[in-house]
Amino acid sequence: MKRLSLLSSLLLTALLGVGCASTPPPKPYVPVDTGHAFLWEVKDGHARGGTVYLVGSIHMGKTGELALPPSMEAAFAKSDALVVEVDVNKVDPAAMQKLVRELGRLPDGQRLSQRLDPITMTLLGRAAQRMGLPVSNLEPLRPWLVGMVLSVTELQQAGYKQGEGIDRAFLTRAHDAGKSVLELETAEGQLRMLAGTPDDLQDLMLRDQLRRTTAAGTVLDQLVSAWKAGDADGMASLLLDGANEPTYRPVYERIFFERNVQMASGVDALLAQPRTHFVVVGAGHVVGPKGLVALLQQQGHTVRQLDRTAAAE
Repeated sequence: MKRLSLLSSLLLTALLGVGCASTPPPKPYVPVDTGHAFLWEVKDGHARGGTVYLVGSIHMGKTGELALPPSMEAAFAKSDALVVEVDVNKVDPAAMQKLVRELGRLPDGQRLSQRLDPITMTLLGRAAQRMGLPVSNLEPLRPWLVGMVLSVTELQQAGYKQGEGIDRAFLTRAHDAGKSVLELETAEGQLRMLAGTPDDLQDLMLRDQLRRTTAAGTVLDQLVSAWKAGDADGMASLLLDGANEPTYRPVYERIFFERNVQMASGVDALLAQPRTHFVVVGAGHVVGPKGLVALLQQQGHTVRQLDRTAAAE
């Protein structure tokens, strides 16, 4: 498959955290301009002195579309270190290519169509035809990797690029400013999390993605609108609506909620340090009743969303 080896380092985080398992609600999304940035200030609630600036990221963007608001730029400037899900600059492409092949391909002699539910397979055939991808190219792959290939292909066809995402923008700024970069997860860990998903849940993850009636590019257009408007509730409705359906709830537990708990623990550890950290994770991890904002508040920390133009204190 063309350029499959680049999935590991370039495309992995494009899908985790911003809706690889999202089915938009039936009503058209209209962003509510809150005047806020998609940025939260988190003050340690246990007198340890730490501060975290938390940004919900859109991992892929169109050239020049995701301009950073002044408050976000100011918060980054006063931070001691950048914290991301995965620092793609540290990924060894050759090692990750090998791991993708080991974890993402079915055993010799097995085919995807033999393992998927017939409903999922029918939906896959329609999606592949729409994107101009031969189903035969997907047959050797496990469902989790098929989902990544389809999503990235569709988003790239809509003009979205990995290098134009929010986290990549701040990784570049951190490098230029000489700031240290920390990771909450690792690329290998994300791959192994997906690959370790039980087969029936992988099928369900792929089906939840394929049952979407709105093109992935249109969905991401809506997410960008919510991000620009600082509309956290709107972002949650776009990304997490499917979690309200019992059938698909396990998908969201796996992709979002279980990881949110681990991320919140990592952020709490950062707040124990008398330093300022700038944390950038997928927007889907920040919002909703099980998102980082809610979890950090439950841990006793003071959290407030900052205006787009307000300077960080």
